[in-house]
Amino acid sequence: MARAEHDHLAATPPGGQGIQGYIEATMGAGPLKQSSQPPVPQEHPGTPMIQPPLWARRLLLVIEVAISVWAGMLVIVLPWTRLWTENPLLSGYPDLRYVLNLSFVRGMISGIGLVDIWMGVSDASRYRTLR
Repeated sequence: MARAEHDHLAATPPGGQGIQGYIEATMGAGPLKQSSQPPVPQEHPGTPMIQPPLWARRLLLVIEVAISVWAGMLVIVLPWTRLWTENPLLSGYPDLRYVLNLSFVRGMISGIGLVDIWMGVSDASRYRTLR
């Protein structure tokens, strides 16, 4: 009985395409067909692309750059303050507190703040060139 089941599983599906052909045939059948390509949006020829007004785009850019620069300055300065070294949230984790107080780790976190400021300034300058 086990031999017959094994023969059934090893049998080549109709068409002689092997297991790959069998998988492709079953994947293509039915409503659950999967595709590696994203669906193509259908375009309506009479409908123009709606963009926000220029003032809204500029306001959004100013807000984005301001938040990015503010967060970057905060991340640059915070590791070197007393709030960082005397954090009550880390009182139960002395090993983590030790690692976070290393100058190397503080410098890495400050570097992330520099990258954040750079990204905000880059967004602002790119907007000027694309305008």
